[in-house]
Amino acid sequence: MVAKLSLSLFSATMMAILIGPGNCFMAPSRTSRRPTVISSSIMIKASIEDLAQKEFQLEELEDREECETEVWLNQDGSVTLGKTNGPQVKDYSGDWHLIETALEEDRPFRMRLTRVYDAGSHSGPNQMGDFTYKVTREFHGNVQMIGESISVTGKTHGLDERDMLDAEVGYFTIIDAVASEGIEGLKQYSE
Repeated sequence: MVAKLSLSLFSATMMAILIGPGNCFMAPSRTSRRPTVISSSIMIKASIEDLAQKEFQLEELEDREECETEVWLNQDGSVTLGKTNGPQVKDYSGDWHLIETALEEDRPFRMRLTRVYDAGSHSGPNQMGDFTYKVTREFHGNVQMIGESISVTGKTHGLDERDMLDAEVGYFTIIDAVASEGIEGLKQYSE
C-alpha cells in the first residue's frame, strides 16, 4: 500500500529542501521584515542501521510530475521497490549508501535507481513498435527526524546524455512509512 501524505507535509518538506532543513515553517516577526524561524525538523547523523530494513515511501517531484513508491533500503546496500502510483516498471536495479564523512551541505545520503519501462505500440501503420528504455536517477539528500519519523530530503539528479553532465532534475523525500502512517512493514514496535 502506498501511503498518502497530506499536501501540507509534502509542501513543507519541499520548502525544507529549497530554503534549508528546519527553516520551512516561518512566522512573521513584528520587529523586522525577516521572518522568525520555527524549527520543524532535527538533522541527525544517521547510520546504515537507522535506515536499513525499513519500509519507506519515496515521493518524487520531477517537472510537474509527482509519484510515490514503496521502497526498502536493504542492509546490503541494495534497494527493493514495491507498489507505485507512477509509471509501471518492467525491471529495476538500485543501490544506496551514506557518506559518513560528509557534511550536511554535501547531502550524505546517496541512492541510485535504474528503472526499465516498456513503451510503444505495435498496432497501426505509423507506429514505431514496442520498445523499452532505461531511466537512471541519483538521489542526494540529508537525513532528519520529523516527529518520530526518520526522513531523507534532497535533490534528484539525472545525466544529460547529450552533454554528459549531471543535472538536477527534481526533488525527493523518503519517509519512514511505518512510523508516519502506521501501515505494516518491517519495523517492530515493543509494547
